Amino acid sequence: MEMPSPRPVEATGVPGLDVALGGGLTRGALVMVVGPPGSGKTTLATQLAFAAARAGRRAAILTAFSEPTTKLIGHLHTLRYFDEEAVGDAVQILSLQQLLGEGPDGAGDEIVAAARQVRADLVVIDGYQGVRGAVGGVQAGRQFLYDLGGRLNLLGTTVVVTHTSAPSERGLVAEATTADVIVQLSSVLAGVRQRRGLTIVKARGAAPLPGRHGLTLDRAGVTVYPRIEALVALADPDAAGTAPATDIAPAAEPAAIGRAPFGLPALDALLGGGLTRDSRTLVVGRLGTGKTLLALHFALDGVRAGEPTVFLGFRESPGQLAQKADLFALGEGLRAALAPGGGLTLLRLPPVELDPDVLAARLLAALDRAGARRLVVDSMAEIERAAVTAGDPGRLDDYLAALVEALRARGITSLFTKELRTTLAADIDFTEEPLAVFTENVVLLRQVAHRGRLRRVLAVLKMNFSDHDATLREFTIAPPAGIRVLAPFESDTGVLADLAHDDA
Repeated sequence: MEMPSPRPVEATGVPGLDVALGGGLTRGALVMVVGPPGSGKTTLATQLAFAAARAGRRAAILTAFSEPTTKLIGHLHTLRYFDEEAVGDAVQILSLQQLLGEGPDGAGDEIVAAARQVRADLVVIDGYQGVRGAVGGVQAGRQFLYDLGGRLNLLGTTVVVTHTSAPSERGLVAEATTADVIVQLSSVLAGVRQRRGLTIVKARGAAPLPGRHGLTLDRAGVTVYPRIEALVALADPDAAGTAPATDIAPAAEPAAIGRAPFGLPALDALLGGGLTRDSRTLVVGRLGTGKTLLALHFALDGVRAGEPTVFLGFRESPGQLAQKADLFALGEGLRAALAPGGGLTLLRLPPVELDPDVLAARLLAALDRAGARRLVVDSMAEIERAAVTAGDPGRLDDYLAALVEALRARGITSLFTKELRTTLAADIDFTEEPLAVFTENVVLLRQVAHRGRLRRVLAVLKMNFSDHDATLREFTIAPPAGIRVLAPFESDTGVLADLAHDDA
């Protein structure tokens, strides 16, 4: 007996959704989109229809009792994916209520006839809970959906059904068994903040990304941000099973040759010539110790060396960062680097209601667009706070590990700054610092009061892949040079003695 040819998998046209699905939607699949009111079900379903039209296919949107056709079109006008010229041609919007008057059998015939008439490659039934009541209850609804899905499958027509409920809700379980794909949307109020998400509950014949993924709902429609942990795990060539194509798949391992210096001779000498390539460095210190300025030195030296660099910041605006650079001899270089083709990409995200999945996606996209070889994150405290407050406090370690792995896959030399809360070196325990566990290098910046003045001291606490000078060094911050690390004979021995006394 000849086996039927496999149906093609088609792109949905919804950003991020194909990755979460494990490739897209198989032609002829029955897809259920479920979730509470306001979670984005109708937006997602209609977005699929208009995306199909843009790809040269035809779609029919059948509205049930939840929203009149004219009202739906009015809402769609506010969304950027809506194409008014496609309505009535590649996208037909019909009232399902008019097709349900003949009972379940007649309704199924009418829907199939409508799909045939418009030559629909995709049919959306929006508001299936209304259909269920019209055809005679849960069991009749299950049979109706099963029969309808089978008949449209023979035509090669994909069916998308929206339903206001959860897939585990009593009464929907039976209907859910008929679906090939179940997409669950969530919208949860956590305190005063609304958190949206998407989970692929079921996808026959595919390897969807597990877990809850980030989702935004705005004028652009639905955008899905797959969990970085799931992307990295499935991109691992040694992982069990076959991973879907993702944006995180590691390229060939780059040769870690040479060093990534700061352009500060004394500091680079402490580091054995600079940071080792394709490594992660954590620069820690209390407020005012010079972390951001040191990060600027590192970024601008990378640009001077012809290495595209991304600077991810949260607190300082671009103008404030420029003001800081202008205090020293860095302002002109920063402006030149930020000019088109200058080699520096400044990505600034306000530290307000950050979604860790959105953040990771935007960062990795910026790195890929720039072809970046260096990355500065100022500061990691905001990323960690986003991961912890996203609804799963236990997520932080896996999230940071996945982020580091994605950077390693790209061969990017990264520098992260972070505020240090403790004052004394004796109190520093980096086993309790999640990012320090995943980074190869740690540099500590400190201040010590000496003779009525605050003096700055630097130490390289860890370098995993290189010899380094572990002695304490005094450094200064002053125009025009910015940061200057002093040679041992230039340091005030009293400063180092006071520091040792404080730590005792």
